[in-house]
Amino acid sequence: ARIMREISKMMGVPYRLGGEDQDGIDCSAYTMLVYKNSIGKQLARTSMEQYKQGSTVSLEDLKFGDLVFFNTTGETASHVGIYLGDDLFAHASTALGVTISSLVSPYYKKRYEGARRIIE
Repeated sequence: ARIMREISKMMGVPYRLGGEDQDGIDCSAYTMLVYKNSIGKQLARTSMEQYKQGSTVSLEDLKFGDLVFFNTTGETASHVGIYLGDDLFAHASTALGVTISSLVSPYYKKRYEGARRIIE
């Protein structure tokens, strides 16, 4: 519930590369702040570093709160979001700011790279 409140609080915040607050935020700062502000868990600052944290989870075993990673730039784990359930994830999108998207949308399905479980 605390994680969901934190996810919701930032909906609509615009995307800003390197941003870390309500004025603008990037994807890894979003996941980092949601975890820190909700459960006090410290994540690394970049999506690539976050990809090395926690334990690997298969697509079939995703649970609420797992981090989901995508290759959106040609770089491994260049984008990260938080899995919500029902194939949905919350993330800071370059086009829409903080929003909810579907893992099975053609764009994200094609770019999905893996998931990590931070909360056991």
